[in-house]
Amino acid sequence: MQKLKLLIPLALFLGVFFIACHEDDPFGSSQVADVTFAGQIIAENGNAVSGALVKAGNESAITDENGIFRLKSARLHEGHAMITVIKEGYFDLSRPYIIEDGAVQIITIQLLSKLQMGTVNAGQGGVVDVGGPTLSFPANAVSDLNGNVFSGQFNVFARYLDPSDPKLGLFIPGDMTAENEADEVVFLATYGMLGVEIQDLNGQKLKIAPGKEVEIRMPIIASQMASAPSEIALWYYDLEDGHWKEEGLAQKVGAEYVGKVTHFSFWNCDASFPLTQLKGKIYLENTSQPLINALVRITMLSTGASSFGSTDDKGNFGGCIPQNEALKLEVVSPVSCGSQSFYSQDIGSFPGPSILPDIIIPASAQVPVLKVKGQLRNCNGQAVSNGYVKIKVDGGFGFFLFPKANGQFEFTTIACTNGSQTGQILGYDLTNLLESAPISYVATQNTINVGNITVCTALAEFIEYTLDGQTFLKLEPNAVLNGQLTNILAHDSISTAWINLSFANSGQVGNFPITTFGANDTYSDDQVSNTLSTNVTAFGNVGEIITVTGTFKGNFKALDGSSHTVSGSYRVNRE
Repeated sequence: MQKLKLLIPLALFLGVFFIACHEDDPFGSSQVADVTFAGQIIAENGNAVSGALVKAGNESAITDENGIFRLKSARLHEGHAMITVIKEGYFDLSRPYIIEDGAVQIITIQLLSKLQMGTVNAGQGGVVDVGGPTLSFPANAVSDLNGNVFSGQFNVFARYLDPSDPKLGLFIPGDMTAENEADEVVFLATYGMLGVEIQDLNGQKLKIAPGKEVEIRMPIIASQMASAPSEIALWYYDLEDGHWKEEGLAQKVGAEYVGKVTHFSFWNCDASFPLTQLKGKIYLENTSQPLINALVRITMLSTGASSFGSTDDKGNFGGCIPQNEALKLEVVSPVSCGSQSFYSQDIGSFPGPSILPDIIIPASAQVPVLKVKGQLRNCNGQAVSNGYVKIKVDGGFGFFLFPKANGQFEFTTIACTNGSQTGQILGYDLTNLLESAPISYVATQNTINVGNITVCTALAEFIEYTLDGQTFLKLEPNAVLNGQLTNILAHDSISTAWINLSFANSGQVGNFPITTFGANDTYSDDQVSNTLSTNVTAFGNVGEIITVTGTFKGNFKALDGSSHTVSGSYRVNRE
């Protein structure tokens, strides 16, 4: 039986909305709406990605040390509200969502790191192995972004996305809906994806030269070999539009699909299906207890293809599904808990947008849950309106909750076990960059009632800097000593104010030139001389309260040629 990995990345959200099927929403919405995006950005190992830039409309934020961001309300197209995530060292990612006016939409996105897979001499061409797929560059097939032929060596950064990866829906670009060459909206089932970016040895981006093509060979995994068609459409991802678009064909040659492309992005060998939308709501035992953060698995019965999504704090889920196909819906535990199925029913087929009857999981299903209740308060006892709660369960399971504007939170979520659970809770104030002291808990009958969490502790660490006459203060910096290089970074989740500086230093005090510098939306051009330097006055041991202390100042030119002046001081715990 064909085993396509049919990707339906259903979002974790607040309100009745979900990832967009297309900017022309099948439910008929064509209006704009106000939405607040919040959530977490993670890496492939599941760790938080700090310092990532998250944008939606005119609003942006930098993720904090937990990978958490919360944007201000933005007015966006309610059928195609785009989120874009950018972080140095990772492939850029965008994804569209359907939104509801006045809602807060919570999402989790996993970024793919850029891996250098090879170096090619442009004048000679060459073949690069991407851990399965291969890229064949003919001679003189690369140019700069202006179309001028490039003749030197260039680096190839690429990632293969295996269609059998069970977590594929977390990090694919977009939502696997597409526009075919006939301008029809379709749903894709992948036979393999490949993301590619090429740069010269100084890090400047390059492209395939006009009139040239690069051959892509995509492996066909064993479970798809028997059903793989002899010819399949190629699709590329448009980062700005948030759509996959059909362009070209690939031929089946042995155990590979072989095709040629004229530009780089994420490329996909895909079968396509007519699509529609489905949404529903899940409760535990009765309709007064919505089940949040429950993993919903939908399987296409004719192919065995499946995908996952999570319910919101009201038990809502929804997204794109293949049209006129019989499906199986299951409610399962999180991947970290083994993805055990607690509920299952056959559903469909659905000729158009549909809403399922409420799903009520009976007590007899013995779903392990964790009930959490409390309120975030500041030092004056007032509600923290712009914050979040980090809950860590001993043994590795953990999650984040976003309270209401009055600081209150009360959730029932699936846990890994019905046994006794212990852990810690921390509260965060994103407006004032404060945190609470860790609160240890023991879950009695799987219930945590922490009462008021006081959030008013400023960290002892800081970076203060003045850029072109404007002063900024960051309270949660990081310092990393990596060999002979010290890197200091500070950011927050409510503004685009951030700073990143590096200097050659293995633990000494004294004056050192700053080799890499960026602040807010300005990056130093490392190829242009500058006068940036830092005076390190203390460099302590790991674990000390004050470990790296110093000042910095100087002038620099940005990548766009503009001139800037900066000065500042820092006191940062070293990792």
